[in-house]
Amino acid sequence: MPNKVQRYRITGTISAAGAFTATTNQPLHGRIKSIAINYPAATVALVLSSGDLVSQTILTLGAANTDITYYPRTPVCVNTGAETILYSTGNKVCTEYVVNSVLTLTASSGTAGQIVTMDVLVEEW
Repeated sequence: MPNKVQRYRITGTISAAGAFTATTNQPLHGRIKSIAINYPAATVALVLSSGDLVSQTILTLGAANTDITYYPRTPVCVNTGAETILYSTGNKVCTEYVVNSVLTLTASSGTAGQIVTMDVLVEEW
């Protein structure tokens, strides 16, 4: 039976201080397929992170990254923790992020009152 792909939306409104933190309503369990972001072309710095046992940053965006879709990947590692390199090419072997917790979206700077929306597609298991 194939896994189900589910969309999760995170929305935040930038405060007078220029920041916000928003999380998904429930834990996500699966692989992140894509992240679509919609926010005004202003000076907004965003960080999407997972709250697993050890927090991992999944996506960091600076200003002017408006209305775009990302397909974030992370390097695969061997049992020693070193990144897996593809033979003698020097290229890293990468895979999709695996999450098993809530996702947190944080804006560290921006124009007050602007709304940021992020849709995360997760292949659940």
